[in-house]
Amino acid sequence: MTAPALQAIHLHKDFRGFTATNDVTLDVHEGEIHAVIGPNGAGKTTLFNLLSGFLKPTSGEVRLFGERVDRLPPEVLVRRGLSRSFQISSVFPSMTVRENLAVALQAPTHLPRQFWTSERVLAEFDDRINQILEEVGLSDLQYRLAADLSHGEKRGLEIGLSLTQDPRVLLLDEPTSGMGSEGIERVISLVRRVAVGRTVVMVEHNMSVVAQLADRITVLQYGQVIASGPYEQVRHDPAVIAAYLGHEADIFAEDGPGEPTGAAPVGSPGPVRP
Repeated sequence: MTAPALQAIHLHKDFRGFTATNDVTLDVHEGEIHAVIGPNGAGKTTLFNLLSGFLKPTSGEVRLFGERVDRLPPEVLVRRGLSRSFQISSVFPSMTVRENLAVALQAPTHLPRQFWTSERVLAEFDDRINQILEEVGLSDLQYRLAADLSHGEKRGLEIGLSLTQDPRVLLLDEPTSGMGSEGIERVISLVRRVAVGRTVVMVEHNMSVVAQLADRITVLQYGQVIASGPYEQVRHDPAVIAAYLGHEADIFAEDGPGEPTGAAPVGSPGPVRP
């Protein structure tokens, strides 16, 4: 049997006596969109940080396509095929959309360490940049400054930055956070496009979004898995209803509960074409 694309196996994470995740086991099948939901303080962000290498587990394992990876740093996980977007914007606002993608593509190469680079060398990235722009729906905005993008357009650029490393597994942290209905619809369409040929795991507070996108859902409460399965199964689970302290119509309304999530890393740009 083929190993799951991503696995959490009996994951524990303690912070000075506080247990943030408690015996979390999760299997994400290759090619699916898997949503992780739960009330505030449920441990969703901690789980994402463990899966993406930003935290090391107190005990337990993380496996990527069968390989144990929980002791590897995030930059190594990216090279192994796992990439992540963050809830808080992590783009270079004074650069154009195209330049942001160029920086991300150049970062793993020798180019950021070079003082001078020819136009011919930089042109090698053009086809891949064009492909990503098309995939995230930003071709018409490629020369616009990132600072001038709408919230939904910035989210598209952030996902585009994640795609520059050709991930097989993409983790999306609250992709529709802070958006109105128009932005939410844009992101739903975007996630559907980028999920083709990839595995997507997302933390998401909007249950309407989860219902439209997720093949399966895992629900956390107090750091533990209380339910897992298809949307229709999970929405009627008594433990899930009790966790949200409401009835089904409230729990799975369009504006479901959420929690603040992680901060974006910082970096410095390498060479880009003027």
